[in-house]
Amino acid sequence: MATQSTSTASISWFDNNGQLHIRVYSSDGEMVTERCADGNGWTTGSFSAPGSAVSATCWWQENVGVHMRVYCSAIDSSTEEYTTTEWCCDPGTSDWTKGSYTPG
Repeated sequence: MATQSTSTASISWFDNNGQLHIRVYSSDGEMVTERCADGNGWTTGSFSAPGSAVSATCWWQENVGVHMRVYCSAIDSSTEEYTTTEWCCDPGTSDWTKGSYTPG
């Protein structure tokens, strides 16, 4: 049986009440998905994007909320080269949006 290579990234933060929040982003080689732990067990998050590799970061802004960034790398079918897309989730937004990151 062949094994699929996976890529995983995780982030965590404590909110204003001291509650720990954990996010794990994993790629199955084609798609990146999110698992969440917010003190009530693990659940599947809303994040899902194409990518064979993933990295993530976050920061907590007191009395505002968490800012999350997920970077998904995948082969661009038109250029056959890897491209990285930044995904953002910020306080006050209801969903993930594409960020402005561009590779150097």
